[in-house]
Amino acid sequence: MKILKPLVLLSLLTAAACGGNTSKEALTVRVDNEFTSLYMPDSGGVTSADGTISILLDDGSSLFMTGDCFVGNVVDGKRKPGEKMINNSLVHISSDYKYLGSHYLGTTADPQSLCTPPKAATSPCTYWYWPGHGFQHGNILYCFMTKFYQGGEGQWGFVFDGTDLVQIDSKDYSVKSIEEIYDGKCPIHWGHCVLKAGSYYYIYGTRSGAEYASAQLCVSRAKLDETSGNLSAYEYFDGRGWSSDPAAVAACGGLDISVSEQFSVFKYDDTYVLLTQRRAQQAGDIYSFISDTPAGPWRNKQLLYVTPEQDADKDLFTYNAMAHPQFINREQELLICYNVNSYDLQKPFMDVNTYRPVFLRVPMGLILE
Repeated sequence: MKILKPLVLLSLLTAAACGGNTSKEALTVRVDNEFTSLYMPDSGGVTSADGTISILLDDGSSLFMTGDCFVGNVVDGKRKPGEKMINNSLVHISSDYKYLGSHYLGTTADPQSLCTPPKAATSPCTYWYWPGHGFQHGNILYCFMTKFYQGGEGQWGFVFDGTDLVQIDSKDYSVKSIEEIYDGKCPIHWGHCVLKAGSYYYIYGTRSGAEYASAQLCVSRAKLDETSGNLSAYEYFDGRGWSSDPAAVAACGGLDISVSEQFSVFKYDDTYVLLTQRRAQQAGDIYSFISDTPAGPWRNKQLLYVTPEQDADKDLFTYNAMAHPQFINREQELLICYNVNSYDLQKPFMDVNTYRPVFLRVPMGLILE
């Protein structure tokens, strides 16, 4: 069986969906090598990472929250064996595509994660944060952080232990407060996407497990109390409306794929757009859906791209495609990215591109009806 390259497959699917409409056929997804190089330099900042979750700031620039990352220099596509990895950092990019630096604790020689769960100081287990999503209000960054500890052996021995809301000063990136929103018993990993619409912040999460046929998209919402600076009591979408009972939460309708752990929901004109990568071993297909409301139901499923890395190298896998709508260009191409990683832990040292995000440009005309 001949395997179609991503752009060829996309062109065929577009032509079929549009009945041969030439304007649609001309729309193709392309790799944005310039943004990929801008975001992940070989020195002077974070030089390898996953995560790649962006927050639009009030000044028009963006902070990208990373997960596990390296900050050491890269020479000829390689890094020093055994270089230290930290679990989270921030990468700052201006609205006019300039690299403004990265933020973490410690030094380049001895880096430390930007923030760490309080449990890390007292638990016999190793605790860390992987980022969700967040937003800025005033001088505070509100960042949802997913809490994990090392509860088993090997690279897959991590255990989810809840979601914290970390408030970070946007001036000096110091942690102002940490609040546990959900403990490790919560079946939904909340905070992987945050969308401001009207007076509400819509906070999305994924629910998965043996009792579910696929990983589900769920949504809650809350208002920000201007006096206290805290989010108000959460309401949960129960399939018909909003409930104060977190146990009443229902999966958003219209989705026939298992959503990835991390994803994006954003508003484009009057349309809400969901971008997600299908969650499955070695899956590389990236989809979009649209809706008239933040909670769905979702429709107009479009296969936008199939990542090639996992087919070219059995040790590689891709995951957690996300959108960055603040970087939509004049051609109305949406900036998205996906993360690349390796089952072979030595590969990212020998070839840094095996642990760097890839950025793509997707014409909005492929997403909208």
